[in-house]
Formats: sequence, C-alpha cells, structure tokens
Amino acid sequence: MIEPLTPTLSWVYFLYIFFVIGTVLHMLYQRRSPQNLMVWLLTLLLLPFIGLLLYIFFGSRKFLAKRKTPAITLDALANPPLHNPLAQQINQLLQANQISSTTHNNLTTIHENATDMFHQIMSEIQRAQTSIHLQTYVFQMDCTGQAILNALIQKAQQGVDVRLLMDAIGSFSLYKNRTALQPLVQAGGHYAFFQPLLTSLLHSRINLRNHRKIYLFDQSTLLTGGVNISNDYFGSQQTTPAQGRWKDLMLKIQGTASLHHQYIFNADWFYTTNQTIFCPQDNKSLPIYNATTDVIQTIPSGPDIQNDPLFESLLHNIYNAQTSINIVTPYLIPDSAIMNALLIAIKRGVKVHLIIPKTSDHFLFDLGRTSYMREIVEAGGCIDYEQSAMLHAKMILIDDRCLILGSANLDYRSLFINHEIVNILYSKPLIQQMKTWFTSLQKNSKTYQPMNSTPYRLLENLTRIFTPLL
Repeated sequence: MIEPLTPTLSWVYFLYIFFVIGTVLHMLYQRRSPQNLMVWLLTLLLLPFIGLLLYIFFGSRKFLAKRKTPAITLDALANPPLHNPLAQQINQLLQANQISSTTHNNLTTIHENATDMFHQIMSEIQRAQTSIHLQTYVFQMDCTGQAILNALIQKAQQGVDVRLLMDAIGSFSLYKNRTALQPLVQAGGHYAFFQPLLTSLLHSRINLRNHRKIYLFDQSTLLTGGVNISNDYFGSQQTTPAQGRWKDLMLKIQGTASLHHQYIFNADWFYTTNQTIFCPQDNKSLPIYNATTDVIQTIPSGPDIQNDPLFESLLHNIYNAQTSINIVTPYLIPDSAIMNALLIAIKRGVKVHLIIPKTSDHFLFDLGRTSYMREIVEAGGCIDYEQSAMLHAKMILIDDRCLILGSANLDYRSLFINHEIVNILYSKPLIQQMKTWFTSLQKNSKTYQPMNSTPYRLLENLTRIFTPLL
C-alpha cells in the first residue's frame, strides 16, 4: 500500500512542478530545437531537482538579463558589388539579422603551417604602432604563450595599447594563477577574463563560453580562425612537440573586414570590463586596394546575437550546394536541421565528404559523434579519419563557390551556445588553396567504416539522445 505524501513533501513536489513548468516556458521562449527541448525534459524527469540545477547553471542559450547584454549588430562599411549569387543571398540574410557585414577592399591569405602562424603573429606584434587587441579561448603559459606575452609586454612599454581577453574556462590555468600577467599590467597593458567562474555561475552564464579567436593589430590587420595561443597550435620549429602540433588554419585579413572584428572585440571587452574602446567609425583610414580584392562576410554568433545568423547561413549554403560539400571539423554533433540538410544534399546527388580527427581531445564528443557518422555514410556520404596528433581546423567548402572559415565547430555548442566568429569568402585562389589542402588531408586519412554490431548501434543511438547537452 502506497502511503500518501506528507504535507512537507507535497509542498516540495508542487514547488518542483512549478519550477519545471517555468523551465519549460523559458525553453519555449528561447525557441529551442525539438531535439534539445526533449533532452532537457528527459533530464528534468530522470533527475528531479538535480536536472533543474543543471538547467539553471548550464541550460541557458541566450543572455537572461538584457541590462548588460552587448547585443552585437554590424553596420555596413561599404556597398561592394556582389557577382556571386550565393554571396548576394547570404548578404540579404545577414542584413535581415542586422549583421550588415559584407565588405570588399580586403587582402586575404590563409596559413596552414604552424611555424608560419607563429612568425605571422610575432611579426604583427612587432609591427604594431597603436594597438594590439588579442582575444582567445585558450592562452597557455608554455613556450609559445610566454614568447607572445613577452612581445606584448615590450610593446606595452613602448606605449602601444595592448589588451588581452581570455575565456576563464579555456584559460583556466592562467585564470587561477595570474602571476605571469602582472608584468603586462606593470608595462601599461590590460587583460581580462571573459565570464569569471563565480559571477557567471551566479548569473546562469557559466555555459556561455567565448570561443572567438580575434587577433587585431592597429585596427587594420587581423589574424583569426581556430588557432588558440598555445604550443599545441603553433610555435617555433625548435619547440615542436614530439607528437607534432595540431592541424589548424589561420586567416589573415588586411582591410575593411578587420573593422567589423574590432567592433566585436570592443563589445566583448565592454561586456567583460565595462570599458569602452575607441574605434574608427568608417574605413577611410584604411589603405585602398585594387578592384580585385576579396569580398568577406563576417558572422558573429552566440548569446550576444539576437538571432542565429551563423546557423541560418550554414543551412542556406548546404541547401544551395550543387556538386560538393567538403567539411573539416574536429567535433561532429550537428543540429537536426543541419543533419537533415546534409542527408538531403546526398539524396540530391551532392558529394558530401567530411574529414574529422581519428581521436579528438574530448572523449564524450568522440562517443557522441558516431551515430551521426553512421547515418551520413549509410546515406551515401564519405567520412575520413585524419591520422595526425589532432585535427582542429574548421573549414567548409561549398562547390567551388564559397569557403567558410572560423572558430565554430559543426556541433550544437558552436552553433547555438558559444560566442563564435566565422568568415565566408568567395576568393577563387583561396578556394583552390583549400581544395588542395583538403586533398592533402585525405592522403593522411583512413575511411570510416561503421561497426556492424547491434549492441554498438544501440549505444550510438543512446548517446545521441544526450549529445545536445555537450
């Protein structure tokens, strides 16, 4: 015989139901995907009270409080001629999201070699005359991090405005012990940590991490991509780790697009420190390049963006692919809409080819990706395992028309939770360069073959239920 609940337990039960209903209404207000909504409902059902606490601390996707939210919008800096129909469509989509970020008057190069990347950032630091603004997820105090910090200290002593913005989780070792940063402050430089742990935990923002990589020099030259500041990513030839460095890409932009990245850095710096940074209001101070310079569309994404322009742009590009979609990503946990778009592309006869690391630096992500991999391959797509120490690059090629580079992985966290930054380019030389690079990765890869095991397939599908929480 089941005994009735005591009055105290009854109140606790109804209070929990009240909070669960409030949580569900919050998720509906944020327009969660059905997949994400169902996962959180299952968590609330299976883990009473614990599930509620998990959602409070880790479940928010957009900023809850608007008082200090830097809602980023990008104003048009130019009206470039767009001859690529895909560029025209993406431009219209971005403008509808108040991201008027299409620019020309840009000179762009892509660096694939880790030593070249190190020399690039060190050279730009040395050349800077007025400002150096660096934003990264990881700043590790190894030989590479120390070399960059020493260079920043030297420039700060020369009167250059040096600002270093790091994520508190990604740069946790430096966050908990900041002794190494004191010489930078003494030299006149500044540093800050995005979303400090205690503050972000109390405001339900600890899950909203800043994954952007923006390295700006004199507000006119930019280095960006997926590269963090660590010897794992780049450094001198002499300090190469025994297992090799992670493979990644660094995009260098000189021109108008650098100003849009400056606006984004300024917004993140203001959110973190409440300090305003001066930024030119137009691009008149920049050099004028020739008429063949590259068109770039800069897309910020994250809690500080009202909608989801990165997700929408990616979805649009996949649906408009005609012949091929080549993707390089370290983590593969796509949203259901992206997954369906890829499967439909395969059915339309588009060649869908992904290259991912054989083993990433996150075991749970490796476990959660397998059901998506199986579905893509069984539909007729191709997935290769790259065999190097770690493949960390994020790149998407749509036909021979469009190249997407940035900090965002092809997973739910990058598309809907983290602060990210991506650039879409239409330069034929750069597209050809990345096609050649993609082919070189294939040579060091092995084709993925799904395991024909019923228990393993069940395990894959079980992990897929909870992947939106990763």
